[in-house]
Amino acid sequence: MKRINGMRLYRGLSKKYRPGEVGKRQQGRLSGTDFSDCPYLALKFARGTRGSVLVLDVLEDVMDLETAKRVRVTEELYSLDGKGPKRFIVWGRFDDLLVAEIPAKELRAHVRRKGIVTLGDDDKSRILEDYIDRWINEQTRVSQDLDRAMRGN
Repeated sequence: MKRINGMRLYRGLSKKYRPGEVGKRQQGRLSGTDFSDCPYLALKFARGTRGSVLVLDVLEDVMDLETAKRVRVTEELYSLDGKGPKRFIVWGRFDDLLVAEIPAKELRAHVRRKGIVTLGDDDKSRILEDYIDRWINEQTRVSQDLDRAMRGN
């Protein structure tokens, strides 16, 4: 297990993210949640009309504000040959790392566009990474504009 810091991770969900459900299954001990460094792989797991993709930014020395403990992220074995997307486990709650929850239907529409649908998985992943970066930047800008408008600037 390798400790990881300073990267973006993705998780596909078949329904909307519910923070209260994280860590409920294994009470009494720290539980982990699977993530990947590949947005296209995460999108494959986000099945259904209510599917979504969670986006985490894992930075150096991240603290969980509720428990005042460091959030631990480890790289796990995903494929025997070591090629392709990597699998990571985020141990415990990860709400402080969450930067976006993007509806899967929006990402699917982007991947299914003419000229993109025939590309390989690696290319689709890179295109999704760029799109997610732009999506997050746009949401951040809109949020800042709303904050300014509420303060009257």
